[in-house]
Amino acid sequence: MSNINYDDSPYSVREDIVEAHQRAWDRLSKAGNWLTGEERLKVMAEARHARDCPGYAKIREALSPFSITEPFDSGTDLPQNWVNMIHLIVADPGRLTQTWYKKTIDSGILETHFVEIVSIVAHTTAIDTFANGIGVPVRALPEAQSGEPSYYRPAEARQHQAWSPNIAWDEYGPNEADYFVGPESNIRRALTLVPDEARGFFDVVAAQYLSGPEMRDFTQEFRAITHLQIELLAARVSALNQCTY
Repeated sequence: MSNINYDDSPYSVREDIVEAHQRAWDRLSKAGNWLTGEERLKVMAEARHARDCPGYAKIREALSPFSITEPFDSGTDLPQNWVNMIHLIVADPGRLTQTWYKKTIDSGILETHFVEIVSIVAHTTAIDTFANGIGVPVRALPEAQSGEPSYYRPAEARQHQAWSPNIAWDEYGPNEADYFVGPESNIRRALTLVPDEARGFFDVVAAQYLSGPEMRDFTQEFRAITHLQIELLAARVSALNQCTY
């Protein structure tokens, strides 16, 4: 197991952030619902490699990210369609389209695998960006643990307006009752085709941002900056990243 700490940071890091990052690293190193621990670690490594791939700058500078047609430089032995998917998500997520999603699925990546890969890339990006933000190197990746995927797909997940199937807020089953609590939130449905990925990602969100109840509690402040300051920063980052949610 790779232990995460930020002892080399010039800033004090809250213990709940360290603990959330450690939980994420531990979970990502194990088999998920559809990928083995080894495959998950390769996705993490490929997400990091994508930032230094020659195609990264080409994609971001191109009029369309889909105009870059040559295969991406792979840093792992993952299938090329996985590599292409990961590199495009890392380089230019704001300009990906539903047509691209459908072509990715048609290339042989199952919807369940797509969601799990997206989650792993998102976890890795969030934690690496935190390290970059406080001026320390990204943390060493964990070691892959043995074990088989659970192959669990919730019966309640179905196609809605989103690209991939997910669970509607009022349609969850007993296995996901722990997750669907509080006011309805569309964004929390995003990874629910693979529920453990949704749980894990929003565990990191609660530490790096705010938990669901804290977001809506304007009677008190939970961080060193106020709700208003947090949302101002979040809105600016979203605009820069072309996140139109």
